[in-house]
Amino acid sequence: MSNSREAEKKINENIDKASNSAQEEVTRLRAELDDLRRRAGPKVKEAESFLCSPAAIGFYQGFVVGIAVVLGYAKVNGGLRL
Repeated sequence: MSNSREAEKKINENIDKASNSAQEEVTRLRAELDDLRRRAGPKVKEAESFLCSPAAIGFYQGFVVGIAVVLGYAKVNGGLRL
């Protein structure tokens, strides 16, 4: 009977060690994620402002119009040929 208690005690100790190790890893990863978010913040804002700039919007509009022209031309001439 003492043998099973010792085994149970050892199992519980191993579970506690694994749990502590996992908790430390989660804490480290959260800190790393917060650091990455903090460092990436200015670049994200820069990218957002660039993608919403008038020049970018003009590009999007031109791209859509170009696609519409190509598809319209293909429809008139019997489809796309690759």
